[in-house]
Amino acid sequence: MMTVDIRLCRALQFAALPAALVLSLTIVPTQRCVAQTQAFAPTSAAALHDSGSDKTVRAGDDTNDAGGETASLDPGISPALAKQLAAMQAEIEELRAELKGRTSAAAAPPAPALAPTPAAPAAVPEPKTVEAASLSAANGAPQVRSGVPEKPKPTDPFAYADWTWLNGNPRNKDAVWDSKFFTPEIRMDINYIQDLNHPKDDTLGGSTEIFRSNEIQVEQISFGGNFHWQNVNARILTMNGMFGVTTPRNDASAGRGQWDLRGAYKYVSEANAGYHFDVNHGLNIDAGIFVSYIGLFSYYNFDNWAYQPSYVSSNTPWFFNGLRIQWFPTDKLKIEPWIINGWQSYGRLGSKPGLGGQILYRPKPWLSLVSNNYGMGEDTLGNGDGQFGRSRIHTDNSVEVKYYDHPEKFLDKMAFSLTGDLGCEYGAHGSFVSAQGRTINNNVNCHHNTATSSKQTFAGWMLYNRWWFKKDLYGITLGGGAMDNPGRYLTLLPPINGADAITGSPYFTQNPGDPYKAWDASLTFDWMPKQYITFRAEYGYRHANVPYWTGRGGITPGDNLNPSTIPNPSAGSVVGSTTFVPGPTLSATPGFTCVAGAAGFCPDLRKDEPSLRYAIMVKF
Repeated sequence: MMTVDIRLCRALQFAALPAALVLSLTIVPTQRCVAQTQAFAPTSAAALHDSGSDKTVRAGDDTNDAGGETASLDPGISPALAKQLAAMQAEIEELRAELKGRTSAAAAPPAPALAPTPAAPAAVPEPKTVEAASLSAANGAPQVRSGVPEKPKPTDPFAYADWTWLNGNPRNKDAVWDSKFFTPEIRMDINYIQDLNHPKDDTLGGSTEIFRSNEIQVEQISFGGNFHWQNVNARILTMNGMFGVTTPRNDASAGRGQWDLRGAYKYVSEANAGYHFDVNHGLNIDAGIFVSYIGLFSYYNFDNWAYQPSYVSSNTPWFFNGLRIQWFPTDKLKIEPWIINGWQSYGRLGSKPGLGGQILYRPKPWLSLVSNNYGMGEDTLGNGDGQFGRSRIHTDNSVEVKYYDHPEKFLDKMAFSLTGDLGCEYGAHGSFVSAQGRTINNNVNCHHNTATSSKQTFAGWMLYNRWWFKKDLYGITLGGGAMDNPGRYLTLLPPINGADAITGSPYFTQNPGDPYKAWDASLTFDWMPKQYITFRAEYGYRHANVPYWTGRGGITPGDNLNPSTIPNPSAGSVVGSTTFVPGPTLSATPGFTCVAGAAGFCPDLRKDEPSLRYAIMVKF
C-alpha cells in the first residue's frame, strides 16, 4: 500500500512538472523580447531534479542527457499517465523549436551554457541603431537591420564648451522659457551716473553707453526673441529707452536722400530673417539689421564685463544693415561675410556699399580668437555725394583667455581680453573753409600729413582682466585702453547744442588731420545673485589731449531753454555773437579758441571726466 502511495506521489509530481515547464516557456519569450539586447539563455543551467529519482529532466537543451535518450519513467506509472506525459513532452519540444526560431531571427544568440558553440564576434551597433532596435523589440515588431551605420548628426557650433565667461557674451546658462517655434528675450538696463564734473545741464558726451548725469535713467527696454521653424528663422529685438534715440544720432546716412530712416529703425536694435542650411555644422543666410561684433564688447551692457567700455568698443559700430552669411565648417570655426550699407548706417553714405566679415575660432574651452574686418564703404557725409568720397578700411582683432578655472574655490575663475584696432580713410579731393575761417585740405591718406593731404587714421587697444568669486556670485573687472584718431572720423561727436552726425558742430570739429588722443581706465564690481540679473558699481576715469568732456557749465546753450530735437537743421549751429580767435592746435577747434561775446555761447569742455556708474541689468 505504501509502495502504491509513493508511486502515485511521484506520478503526480511528474504530471505537474510539464505543466510548469509549459507555463515558464510561454512567459520567458515575452520577457526576452523586451530585453532585446540580452541573448536568450535557456534555463538549462538550472536543472530540475526529481526528489526521488536519479534521473534528470532538463529544459532548453537539444538532448536531455549524455546518451541523448528520453528520460526514463518509473515502470509503476500507469500507461495512461505515461501517454499524457509523452504528449506534454512533445508539446514542450514543439514550443522549444518555435522559440529557437524567434530568437535566431532577432539575433544570433550564444549556444546554451551546457552546449557551447563557437560564434563570430558581433559588431557593436551605433547608439541610435540600438535604441531603435530595442524599441522595435519592445513593440513586438520584426527587426530589419541594413547593416550600414547611421551617419552621426553634426554637432552644434561651439556647443562643446561653456562660453558664458566671455566678455561680450550673455552669461545666462538656461532659458526661462522655450518652444519649438519661439524663444523669447527680454532686456532691461537702468542706470545712475554721477559725473564728478557736475555739469549743470546733466548732459554727457563721448559715449554710446552713458548719456545723462545725476539722474536715474532707463538705458534699455527690449522685447523680442528668435522665431524658428523648419530651418526658417527670424530675430526681432526692440530698442526703447535712451538707446532708442542716442544710437541713431551717430548715423549720418539719414541725411542723404529722402524718407526718415531714423524714424523707421530707431526703435529696433535687431530685425533680421533668413534660412538655415544643413551644410557642415551649419550655414545661415540672414538679411536685415544685426549687431556688429567690432570692438568685442556687446551692444547690451548686461553681456559685458564693464559698463562703460574703452574707446575701441565705444567708437566702433553697434549695428549693421545688410546681408550676413554664417558658415560653420567645423564646430570650432565660424566664417561670416557681410554685404552692408555702411559703417553703422541705415543707408549708404556714398556710391559703394561696405564689405566686411568675421572669422571666429575657439579651439579650446578657454580660448577665443576673433578677427573683424571692414572695407570699401564710403562713410563720410558731404564729400561729393560719394562720387569723390572717402573710403574706409578697418581691422579689429581680439583674444580672450580663461587662464584660471577652479569652481571649487572661492576665487573660481580668472580671464582677460585684449583687443587691437587699426583703420584709416583715404581718397576725396578739394578744399573748403571751416566755420572758424580756416582753409581745410580735404585730401586724406592712411600715412602722414603732407603739404597736399591730411592724415586720417585710427589706432586703439583695450585690455581687461576679470575675476569671479564664490561660484560666480561676485565679479571684479579692471581694465582700460587708449586711442589715436587724427581726423576724428571715429571720435564720437559731443551733442553740443543738439549736434549729431548729420549737422556736425563748429564747437568740436572733425576735419582731416584734427588731433585727438585719449585713454581711460575703470574698476567694476558686480553682484550676480541670479543668472538673470546683475547689480553693477563702477568707477571710471577718461582723459583726452583736447577739451572734450562736459564741464560744470554744460554743453547746452540757454541752460536748457531751447531743447534740441533730432534731427534738427539748426542743431549744432553757432549761437549768437560767438566768434573764434586764433588759439592752440590741441583744442576742440584746432588753431582756434571759442569766444562767447555778449550774446554768444561756448560749451564748457574739459580734458578729464571722472565718474561713478551704477546699474541694474536684467536679461531673460
